[in-house]
Amino acid sequence: MHYTKRYTIVYLADNQWKNMAEIVDGLRQLLMFVSTNMKDKVRRMKIRMLLVWCFALLVACTGGVHSTMEREAAEKKQCLDALDALLKERKSEALIFRARQKMDSLQESGAGQVTDEAKCNYARKLFALLFNGYFTNRPLVPAGIACLDTLGEHPFWKEVCRYELPIAKAQLNQVAGNNETALHWAAEYEKLPECADGARLIAQAEALSGVYMFCSNDISKAISILERAVEVYRTGASYPGMIRLMSRLGSYYRLSGKYVKAVGMNQEAISSYNDSLPGNLVVIAYGEQGSLYAELGMYEQALEQNAVALHYSLLADSFGLGDLYRYRADIFSRVDRKDSVLYYLNLGERASAAAHSFKGVICNKIETIKAYLNYPDSLQRAVRLGLSICPDTLRIPKWAQYQLDFYLGQALQKTGDVRQGVSLMEKASRGLASMNMVNLEYEINRCLMSYYQEQRMGEEFMRCYARNALFADSLHMDEKLRTVAASNIRFESERKEKENLLLAAQVEIQKKEVLGYACASVTLLVLFAVSVCVFVRKRKAHLLLVRENEQKIQKFIATQRELSLRNQRLVEQIEKAEAKDKLTVIQQITVQSLLSKEDENAFRQSFSTVYPTYLPKLRAHYPQLTHNEELLAMLIRMNQNTDEIALIMGVNRSSVNVTRSRMRKNLNLSKEESLDELLKSF
Repeated sequence: MHYTKRYTIVYLADNQWKNMAEIVDGLRQLLMFVSTNMKDKVRRMKIRMLLVWCFALLVACTGGVHSTMEREAAEKKQCLDALDALLKERKSEALIFRARQKMDSLQESGAGQVTDEAKCNYARKLFALLFNGYFTNRPLVPAGIACLDTLGEHPFWKEVCRYELPIAKAQLNQVAGNNETALHWAAEYEKLPECADGARLIAQAEALSGVYMFCSNDISKAISILERAVEVYRTGASYPGMIRLMSRLGSYYRLSGKYVKAVGMNQEAISSYNDSLPGNLVVIAYGEQGSLYAELGMYEQALEQNAVALHYSLLADSFGLGDLYRYRADIFSRVDRKDSVLYYLNLGERASAAAHSFKGVICNKIETIKAYLNYPDSLQRAVRLGLSICPDTLRIPKWAQYQLDFYLGQALQKTGDVRQGVSLMEKASRGLASMNMVNLEYEINRCLMSYYQEQRMGEEFMRCYARNALFADSLHMDEKLRTVAASNIRFESERKEKENLLLAAQVEIQKKEVLGYACASVTLLVLFAVSVCVFVRKRKAHLLLVRENEQKIQKFIATQRELSLRNQRLVEQIEKAEAKDKLTVIQQITVQSLLSKEDENAFRQSFSTVYPTYLPKLRAHYPQLTHNEELLAMLIRMNQNTDEIALIMGVNRSSVNVTRSRMRKNLNLSKEESLDELLKSF
C-alpha cells in the first residue's frame, strides 16, 4: 500500500508537465493494480481516499499546465507586438538584436522539434520580423544575408522556415544588387513542393514575383506567379495584403500590354476593399488604376481614380501621397496643362519630404527637370536641379538614374553644353537597353539620331536607327493595343453606364410603385384607424346607453318593489283597522295602481335598448303571446324569480303562477321542459 502511494506521488510529480494522456494511463494502471489486490472494506476506504487525492493532484497539474500555456502565449504575443513596434519606429538594430535573442532561446529550449505548430508559427513570425529589420535598412543588408546563411545551417530553421529562407535570401540579395544570387535562391524555392498553407504561399508569391521582375525583368514569370496566388486566394485562402498583390499584378499586366486584364484586376482589387482593411491598400489600387487609364489616353477617368486615391491617402496618414501627386502631374503633362504639372510636382516633393521618402523626393525632382524642358526660360533651372541630384544617384533605382541622365542631357544640350549632354543621353540609352525599357530608350534614340544627323555622324546614326528598328514595330503594335484596349474599355464602360442608367430607371419606377403602394397602404391604414375610432366611439356610446338603461331598469324594479312593499304594509294596516269582508276590495283597488302605463312603457324601452333582439325573436317564434305574457318573459330574462315578479307587477304570487301556467299552454311545453330556460334562450 505504501509502495503504491509512493509510486503514484513520484509518477505525478515527475510527469506533471508531460502529455496528459500519460497521466491518465498511469491512473488507469493504478486502478487495475488496486482492484485486483485489495478486497476488504478498510482497504477500499483507503483506496477511495487515495483516488480522491490523485484526482485532486491531476486537476492541479492540468490547471498548472493550462495556466502556464496561457502565460507563455501572452508572453509571445507581447514579444511580437514589441518587435513590431520597433519595426514601425524604424529601430532596425534594436529589432534585430531582440529578435535574435528570442530565436536563440527557441533553439536552446529544445524547440528543434517541429511538431508543435504553435511554436512553428511563433518562430516564423520572429523570422519575418528579423528579415524586415534587415530589409528596411539597406546598410544592414549584407549582415542580413550572412545571418540568414547561418540560420539556414540550423536544422530547426531549415525545416520550419524551409519556404521563407530562400525567399528572404533572394529578396536581400535583390536589394544588395546581387541579381544572379537572388535568382539562384528564387530557383531553389521553386524546387520545393508547393506550400500547403494558402496564406504563406500568397505572401511568398508576392515576394518571388518582385525578385523575377527586378532582377531579370522576367515579367511573364512574375505574372504567372501572381496569377497562381490570386487563384489560391479565390479558393478561400486569406491574405491581408491581397489588394496590394492584385494591384501589382495589374501593373504587370499593363507593362506587358494586357490592358483589359490590367483594368479588370485593378477593379477586382478595388472591389475587394472594405473598411476593416488598411487604407493604404486601396490607395495603391486606385493609384495604379489611374496610371493605367492615363496610359490608355483616358485622362478624365485617370484623374477621377487619382482623386479617389488622394482621398484615401489622406485618410491613411498620407500614405503614398508624394507618388500620387507625381502621377497626377504626369496626367496633366499628357493633356498639356503645364502649370498644373509644376504645381503637383511641388506638392509631391513636399509630401515625400514630410514622409522621409528619399526615393519619392528624387523622383519628383527628376520629373520637375522634365517639366522645365518645356519652358525655354527654365532650362538653366533644369540644369542646376539635375546637377544637384547627381551625387545621390547611387541611392535611387537604376531606371530613375537613367531618366535623370536623359532629362539632364537634354537640358545641357539645349543650354549649349552639347558634348556633355549627348554623353549623358548615350549613357542613359545603354542603361535602358540593359533593362529592356524600350519605350524610354526609343525616345532617347530619336533625340540622339537628330543630333547625329546634324553632325553627319552616320555610323552612330545607323546604330541608333537599327536599335529602334528592332522594337519600332512592337511599339507601334503596343500603341494599337492601347488604342483598342481603350476603345473596348470605353465601350464596356458605356455599356455598363447604360445598364446602370436602365437599372436606375427601373429602381426609380420601383420606388414610385413602392411609394404608391405605401401611400395606398397609409390611406387604407388611416381609413381603418378612423373606422376603428368611429366604431370604438359608437361602441362606447352604445355601452354607455346600455348601462344607463340597465340602471333605469334596476331603478324601475327597485321602485316597483318599494311600491309593492308599501302596498302590503298598507293592506296589513287596513286589515287591522277594517272589517275582513272589505279588505279584498281595498286590496284590489291598491294593486291596480301599482304599475302604471307610463312605467311599463319606460321599462319596455329600456329593455329593448339592453336586449335589442329579444322581443323580435320571441314574437317570431311565438306570435300568440299576450301583452302580460311578454312582460313576464322579459322579467324572467332578467333573472327575476316569482316573488320579485309579483312585487314588480303589483300582483300576488298566485297571479304570477297562473300567468306562467297559461303561458306554458300557449307555448305547448311539456312538464319536463323549463319555461325559464326556454325564455332565457332568446
